[in-house]
Amino acid sequence: MTILVVMAVPVFGQSYRTSFKQTMRRTDATFFQTPEARRIGDQLLLFQRVTGGWPKNIDMARALSDEEKEQILGDRQKRNDSTTDNDATTLQMDFLARLYQATHDKRYRDAFRRAVDYLLSGQYDNGGWPQFWPEMRDYQIHITYNDNAMVHTLRMLRDMAARQEPYQGDLTEAKQRHRMTTAFDKGIECILATQIKTNGRLTVWCQQHDHETLLPAAARAYELPSYCSMESAGIIELLMELPNPGDRVKCAIHAAMRWFDTYKLKGYRVEHRGVWAAADSETRLVADAKAKPLWARFYDLEHCEPYVCDRDGIPRRHLEQIGSERRNGYAWYSTNPASLFPLYHKWAQRFDPANEVPVSLDTPGANENGIIEWFRKPAIHPELFDAIVNPGDSIQLSIERAPAHPVRPYRILIRKGTYRQKVIIDRPNIMLVGEDRDSTMLVLAETRATQTITEYHGKAVGNGVIVIQEGADDCIISGLTVYNNYGTVVEPGNTTHQMAIFGRATRTIVINCNVWADGNDALSLWAPGGDGMYYHADLNLRCLGVDFLCPRGMCYATRCRFMGDGHAIIWHDGRGDKSRKLVIKDSYFDALSPTPLGRYHHDSQFFLLNCKLSKNILDENIRYAYTDKVLDPCPWGLRVYYYNCLREGGHSGWLRNNLQESEEHPEFHGVTADWTFQGKWHPEARIKELWDVLAY
Repeated sequence: MTILVVMAVPVFGQSYRTSFKQTMRRTDATFFQTPEARRIGDQLLLFQRVTGGWPKNIDMARALSDEEKEQILGDRQKRNDSTTDNDATTLQMDFLARLYQATHDKRYRDAFRRAVDYLLSGQYDNGGWPQFWPEMRDYQIHITYNDNAMVHTLRMLRDMAARQEPYQGDLTEAKQRHRMTTAFDKGIECILATQIKTNGRLTVWCQQHDHETLLPAAARAYELPSYCSMESAGIIELLMELPNPGDRVKCAIHAAMRWFDTYKLKGYRVEHRGVWAAADSETRLVADAKAKPLWARFYDLEHCEPYVCDRDGIPRRHLEQIGSERRNGYAWYSTNPASLFPLYHKWAQRFDPANEVPVSLDTPGANENGIIEWFRKPAIHPELFDAIVNPGDSIQLSIERAPAHPVRPYRILIRKGTYRQKVIIDRPNIMLVGEDRDSTMLVLAETRATQTITEYHGKAVGNGVIVIQEGADDCIISGLTVYNNYGTVVEPGNTTHQMAIFGRATRTIVINCNVWADGNDALSLWAPGGDGMYYHADLNLRCLGVDFLCPRGMCYATRCRFMGDGHAIIWHDGRGDKSRKLVIKDSYFDALSPTPLGRYHHDSQFFLLNCKLSKNILDENIRYAYTDKVLDPCPWGLRVYYYNCLREGGHSGWLRNNLQESEEHPEFHGVTADWTFQGKWHPEARIKELWDVLAY
């Protein structure tokens, strides 16, 4: 979802939610007679779009400068940012309604009426509303229950049609109120039509449904088609407010309450530390036999089991398996549905006692009685592979058996064991997948001076345990420990180049691996000309030397753990194109001794977001590598950008948020793999396609 930036100032996060929204929700009549209320109301008129709606995530109550007011007026013609998401439009409407009742200023009434027409204009023939309109893109077109957007709209239409406070008097027109009643009824019909039916039985709803097929639909990368407890709870509460529920409404409520009772979770509570979504915040599930029942926000459609998800769009079972930004900035679990249980009993006794479903917050949860496997571990399916390597077998021979130019990924499963082999990947589309990252080990002691294989099929071979040759593009390595241990077993203390993985190809994916080396440049992907693209996730990188993540070109890394020992950890070469960059998100840097974070000696660009640094990472910025010489003048200068990063023990100012100082000045949520690779490569989509094979 896009966030609008007005000049320098919308205020996001917890402070925005608590200050602006609290102001918009004030109900005390005396406040609306004050100059301050009129000042805010006048600003709401400025922000109202020509559509009649408002954009979201902007603090419209704070004082504006004349320059800001001029820009806001210039944005009035926008037709692509009006929405009901995050309480936008309905919040502004409620404030203006109360202000009009207090002042009888027709400007507020007229703006309110335009907003009513906006709400009514967005409804589909099937009764649903999209997230944005009239202009929309991607998932914004779906019927949207997310954050109770449609429920809020329906409640407002119902109350306006009945002229309930604060919508009494001439605030609305009679013809509008007639349309509101019709729209409300159609909205209820849409709700009934979109309730998910599984094996012939009604369940609950997804956050969003396809506006044509009405099936569950995806929204943001981490919001997959699913059973959604939080929005479904809001829907059920609305349905139980209907004064004369018909049989379909009764069936919908009974079925949803059966689902809530069946899939409640017990024995855990959510513990949150720190300010919501801040660098030092932490959210985790804690075992607690006395905890109240809770529900996952999302349950997958295959097993009806809870999952969490990062911005890569891959569902996980454990909170700690996703990065800190999504882990701490999204509500993955809730106790809210528990409030429905007493309401349901009263409702059923009044309207349909004969069909009341027995529900209880005290019975075992789905995770306790075996209905679901909450923390289901992905399983390797050998039948999905083209070749299987067992201990004692040659990994190289399996690669040789692959087509010279595979048109689809050639999948090689490496069983648990220790393989003391050098592996050379010399053709594209090769997948090496270990059975278990900690017990499937490729170990070799090698430096450039001591390597025994220097040529393969007539082409020079570099130093490393795994070497990806030029042209061997679209390689995927997952589920392995790759360790160059020369500096331990052959020449203790030697930290010369000892690559674990060395590559000269592009579109290389290395995920779910331990990458260890006793010397420099453990993970070195150096496509010729610096034109390579590389993706890393869930790596444990350990190196006694320098520059152990050192890409040339474009690289995106997330959820990685770095362990160094006295030598700079990260390095980047971005020569030839100012857009080349190394992006590291949601990762942890540690060291055995005081250690620099990183260095460079060619033109480079670093972006670190939501990263944590131990106290053994020196309190100093990434810097030029040498003080006694200049190998490259680096005309683009120091380009190092941070967002929401934290160092134990604090920092001297260099780790401050400065993302907007970059030439591209992205918003934090916009720094993704697709952004890093400028849309030229979509590695996370590739990983999702192959997730049944990667299975970790």
